[in-house]
Amino acid sequence: MAQTNTFFMLISCLMFLSLSQGQEAQTGLPQARISCPEGTNAYRSYCYYFNEDRETWVDAELYCQYMNSGNLVSVLTQSEGTFVASLIKKRGTDDFNVWIGLRDPKKNRRWHWSSGSHVSYKSWDIGAPSSTNPGYCVSLTSSSGFKRWRDVPCEDKFSYVCKFKN
Repeated sequence: MAQTNTFFMLISCLMFLSLSQGQEAQTGLPQARISCPEGTNAYRSYCYYFNEDRETWVDAELYCQYMNSGNLVSVLTQSEGTFVASLIKKRGTDDFNVWIGLRDPKKNRRWHWSSGSHVSYKSWDIGAPSSTNPGYCVSLTSSSGFKRWRDVPCEDKFSYVCKFKN
């Protein structure tokens, strides 16, 4: 009986040691964290920058390309849209519209992200895109808490959000 208890204690100690060593090895693994430049915000594997300077859609896109080879933000999921909206609201802007990277370059109501991402998620505001007064670039609207999209003239000047890999 004493031998059985000793054997059981030895097995228990070995199991404990192997478990604790495995946990140490797991906690020592590097964490996949994105590091974004100061003044930008990380979400998943991208950095985001809200610029309050008002520009036309083309000038805003050029700025984003110049800044870390990015683009105007492509909103590819509802959760990303919620993140972008919170980023804008956190800055407390009084802009009614904020540019995103969606546009209709051929003016045929076929929308494309400036980043080249596929358009699968859509978050159009009520009545948008407009058939009576069409615009060919897309902004987020303040009336929707910056979660819904509206087509507007590309020459309008709004603040904007850039998205880039670091």
